[in-house]
Amino acid sequence: MHFVEFKYALHRRRDVPLIPVGLRTKGKWKEVWAYVDSGCFYSIFDDKVADILDINLTAGKKVLAVVGDGSFIPIYLHTVGIRIGEDEFGMKIGFSSKLGVGFNLLGMDIFDRYRVTFDNRARKVIFESYT
Repeated sequence: MHFVEFKYALHRRRDVPLIPVGLRTKGKWKEVWAYVDSGCFYSIFDDKVADILDINLTAGKKVLAVVGDGSFIPIYLHTVGIRIGEDEFGMKIGFSSKLGVGFNLLGMDIFDRYRVTFDNRARKVIFESYT
């Protein structure tokens, strides 16, 4: 099994599983940071990331995603290239102008491709590929 590990990043004076990921559209890669969130069904990125990738936000499939307080936000699903470590693949990612948590979310949809281990004591997150 291929694996890659990331040290936690400092966010608001706490070490958290915030990792760099590559996103690609129209042949261009952009690196952005995302919080690895086992409680989030979709990977959701801020609408500013859609702008950077030159994605027409509302052209994607609109779905409603529940957030921590039980309310719903609209997200627009787009298929983009994603890179975690050296592994590149395509997946549907949601983009939203209503995310409002201060960081992008890498959700449980990524867990279909990887076994993800959070090692809080060592302050790292490990992605083991199933392929």
